[in-house]
Amino acid sequence: MTTSLQSRWSVLGALCFMMWVGLALPIYGGSVLGTYMTSELHWERSALGLLIAANMTADGLAAPWVAALVTRIGVRRCLFIGCILMGAASVALATWVSAPWQAALAFGVMGLAAAFISVIPCQTAAAAWFGHRRPFVLSVLFAAVGLGGFVFVWVMTGAIQGSAIGYRMGCWVFFGFAVVGLLVALFFVRDKPDAERLEAWENADRERLSKHRSKLNFPQPAGPSGTGLRVRDALRSPALWAIYFCMFATTCGSAFVIAHAQAHLRDLGHSPVAAAATIGIISAALVAGNLGIGSLAQRVAPRSAYFGALVLFGLGLLTLAYATGPVGLYGYAVIYGVGFGAVQVGPMVLLSSYWNLKVFPMLTAIGLLMQTAGAALSPVLAGIYFDHTGHYEPVLVTIVAMVCVSMVLLRVIGPPKSKGVEALPAGSHAGVHADTHAAR
Repeated sequence: MTTSLQSRWSVLGALCFMMWVGLALPIYGGSVLGTYMTSELHWERSALGLLIAANMTADGLAAPWVAALVTRIGVRRCLFIGCILMGAASVALATWVSAPWQAALAFGVMGLAAAFISVIPCQTAAAAWFGHRRPFVLSVLFAAVGLGGFVFVWVMTGAIQGSAIGYRMGCWVFFGFAVVGLLVALFFVRDKPDAERLEAWENADRERLSKHRSKLNFPQPAGPSGTGLRVRDALRSPALWAIYFCMFATTCGSAFVIAHAQAHLRDLGHSPVAAAATIGIISAALVAGNLGIGSLAQRVAPRSAYFGALVLFGLGLLTLAYATGPVGLYGYAVIYGVGFGAVQVGPMVLLSSYWNLKVFPMLTAIGLLMQTAGAALSPVLAGIYFDHTGHYEPVLVTIVAMVCVSMVLLRVIGPPKSKGVEALPAGSHAGVHADTHAAR
């Protein structure tokens, strides 16, 4: 049993590393790389927004395609494809790119690579290897992204500043991690465990959790299949669209931070090193948000926990708008980081709680498309606005207003009716009922 357990957790460790390569590196490392690239090549701020938008747009638009390929060719092969694409884009950035449109194309390929490496394949593999521990495992996957972000900010900053070739050294850092990711996927990732071993693990988890389940509001895991619920049935639920709007609004905020926060902080008088340091602080605080929302959801119901996450996220963005002095600088990083970590996990917990695994991957992919719209619009429009006015504050206030609308929708529109979740197995309605009770 010990060997089996070790293999199970080694797969999770490998998936966490792939989340590093596929999500943390493009987002946090890409933020540092894009900032230094546009500065060294003397491009306008709208070009900086274009890079991040191209990355996130390609990632989101590829999500349904990747969801279908994960089912057809498996998680492992999708990871191979993603690492190869990321390596190719890194080489292009280091050796070929000289104009903003070329950089946007390369960042777009990186976004496509991220779709093949990160959320959909890693969550699918984790769901195959874990049942009753699935909520915890999802939190761990996103917490790994926060830890990876903390590491990559300093790795990228140190590599670029300490090299004679400037931002191009950051491109080779991307290439190196793509190669390591390919090896990790080859030797450590498996699509699914042996059925008998999985059953033994689940029986042990079920026995352990049965002693505490009556005290928790957290839902039991939804099964791998349903009794007729289809994606189009789930799409009729107002609760689903409320979650999607929350995802859209928060992505507008996170895309702004990734693309423009460092430049905005420099405009407020902070040094480039101090501005880059906030990304590392955000990454560390993000881990607390990732893990904290799972624990909080067990006590106050998942939807209420997500509401609290939105409050922190909006407050962090509002602090960023006027982050003068050390208190504003580091206060923004901590508040926003915790809120951002929580709003990453919150919608995935709700989607997996309200609907079963038969529709969960595609609902996740559609949600990523909603996020893609925010990622495409926010950084580009913010860059254009800055080029015309010379400041960012009204953009941030507008995004905070959208987050407030999200909070209202989340409170007014309750969980789906019993008809919409009837495909969940026996016992899994507990979290939905608790959530409904908490909302009253």
